[in-house]
Formats: sequence, C-alpha cells, structure tokens
Amino acid sequence: MQMDTTAREMLNRTIAVIESDGVEGVRVVDIAKHVGVAVTTLFHLFGNRESLIQAAQIERYVRGLGIAIEEFDVATAIAKTKEDFRAVVIRMVRSEIAPANAATRHSRQGVFGSAYGRSDLTQALASSQNSLCLGMQVAFNRAQENGWVDPTLDTLATAYWILGLINSRVFIEVGSPQLDRRAWDDLTLKSILRVLFVD
Repeated sequence: MQMDTTAREMLNRTIAVIESDGVEGVRVVDIAKHVGVAVTTLFHLFGNRESLIQAAQIERYVRGLGIAIEEFDVATAIAKTKEDFRAVVIRMVRSEIAPANAATRHSRQGVFGSAYGRSDLTQALASSQNSLCLGMQVAFNRAQENGWVDPTLDTLATAYWILGLINSRVFIEVGSPQLDRRAWDDLTLKSILRVLFVD
C-alpha cells in the first residue's frame, strides 16, 4: 500500500512538473526528493525516467475521463427507461464539454502533443483510449439490448466518436473568439443524441 501511495505521489509531482515546465523539466532526483524517497525507489517503481514520464502522461490523459466513464456506466446500468438513459447521456456530455473542464481538456491535448514522435507513449495512449472506449461501449451495448438506441450502431465506433468530440472541445477554447461556444456545445449534444436515438 505504501508503494502505491508513493507511486501516486511521484505521478502527481511529475504531472505538476510537466504542466508547469514541460517534459524537459522532469528530473528524477527532484521528483524523488519532493516525495521524500531515494531515487532508487523511483527506479524500482517506474524503471527509468522515460517510463515515469509515460505513466504520468497516461495518468494526465485518463484522469477525470476514467471516473466520468465509470460513473456513466453505473448510471446507465441503473437506468430503467430510454428517457433515463437519454438523461444520463446528456448529463455526461454536458459535464465533459463544460467550460469548467477546460484545464483538464488542455492537459489531455498536451498528452497528444507529447505522444507525437514517441511511439511507446503513442501505443500506451492508444491502449488507454481503447480501454476508456470499451468502458463506454458496455453502456451502449446495454442500451442497444434494451432497445433504447439505434440497433445498427457500431457501439465501439460510437464511443470513440463521442470521446473524440469531447476532446475536440479544446480547439474551440483556443480558437476564434467570434465562435459562439454555446452553439458548438448545443450542436455537439444534438449530434450525439441524433446518432444514438432513432426517434
């Protein structure tokens, strides 16, 4: 348990350094010192600096999203009607594209940028993305079995598409100031509902 706590502290510190100083600012000596352990402990837990950075980047990406998808799965599992399911979808999408989550989306975008040219990180990111989407797929499969969503949907493709829309909100936030962000949000939600629900 102590090792789990230590590893989590190291990841949190590494994430903080990446977000303030970039990957170049990550020094294993500083991370270990901040957490109050020997550098050998860091190497024991993560292997090397690159593995620590990769683990921190993946944590940056899944943080928040993993919890949101777990909550989505639980909420859809207890949904009794199509309208219950629709309400859960609306709540999840609105929450994930909300302006209050802008910093988290920007952090995830930073992970995509860091993965460019780093095949190990790209593969780890793709694996994490797949796990998240498989989690969403469970909820969509359940909804299909209940007859609540379009029976012809490829539920895994739908999960990837929705997650892509959520992540793309970052481009709206750094884009044109003339763009009505609320209109983009409304269009995103309307598109998701139209694809999921045939009526």
